[in-house]
Amino acid sequence: MLPAPQQGFVPTSDGLELFWRSTGEGSGPALVCCNGIGVGTFFWEYLVRHFASTHQVVVWDYRGHGRSSAVEDKHRVDIPRMARDLGTVTSHLGLERPVILGHSMGTQVILEYYRQEPDKVGGLVSVLGTYGHPLDTFNNLAFSRQLFDLVIALNLGFPRAANALQKMIVSQPIAYDVACQLGMVDKDRLSRHDLRQYLRGLTDIGFPLFFRMAAELGEHTARDLLPSVEAPALVIAAEFDSFTPPKLARELNDNLRDSRYLELRGASHAGIVEQPEKINAAVEQFLSDRVRHYREAND
Repeated sequence: MLPAPQQGFVPTSDGLELFWRSTGEGSGPALVCCNGIGVGTFFWEYLVRHFASTHQVVVWDYRGHGRSSAVEDKHRVDIPRMARDLGTVTSHLGLERPVILGHSMGTQVILEYYRQEPDKVGGLVSVLGTYGHPLDTFNNLAFSRQLFDLVIALNLGFPRAANALQKMIVSQPIAYDVACQLGMVDKDRLSRHDLRQYLRGLTDIGFPLFFRMAAELGEHTARDLLPSVEAPALVIAAEFDSFTPPKLARELNDNLRDSRYLELRGASHAGIVEQPEKINAAVEQFLSDRVRHYREAND
């Protein structure tokens, strides 16, 4: 059985409250998990269950997501702001050089946090993400960015109509079957329940916020930072990831000083819940090897 989790809220400098939940304890470094865009903390539950007996595992909701405060137009939702929110959570919990994990957009968040607070990071784990400009490479389409720019413009220009239409589409029971047919998920490993939770998260935050954030993450890059990252890193990619193709993960891995690479065969962008056992095993090895040596060398 898992230890009873603790949870609460922490205020941001611009008047919002961020929800956090901490589960487990142990002698190992704390693990702090950063979500993808529009995603709740449920994607990390397989990792929480695996590590909570030996590590403190923290999940939290971005501003405008889950139980955190809703955002208004005055509130920033760019990657540097998300990274500062991450720092607010880790400081509030008094975590000492935790290992920071990022899924999808979360990879950009954890890299930007390293830029802001390099001495406070004990290790970096990128799960199905890239260092920047992810809208340029969706499904390896030459016109990917132009397509996203059009969709973003429509959502920001006609927010109510676009939000109502897209909520209606993703709430249909057939959404799972369509995603499987298009190869966006692995139908043999992803349950309807897990995909339903993701789609419910999208409808809860609303598509105007989703695409407002998408515009920001599309402009962000941490490419310049990579050669100077001293913390050890684990980069996990998925063979059939149409959102952040594995070539981006390989490029991220190749430009980091101390990085290990794992590619999930047969997995999609939902690989975090399609093959959690392989991710957990890789993270466990990374913690016992590279992170432990890095902490010992810097104590």
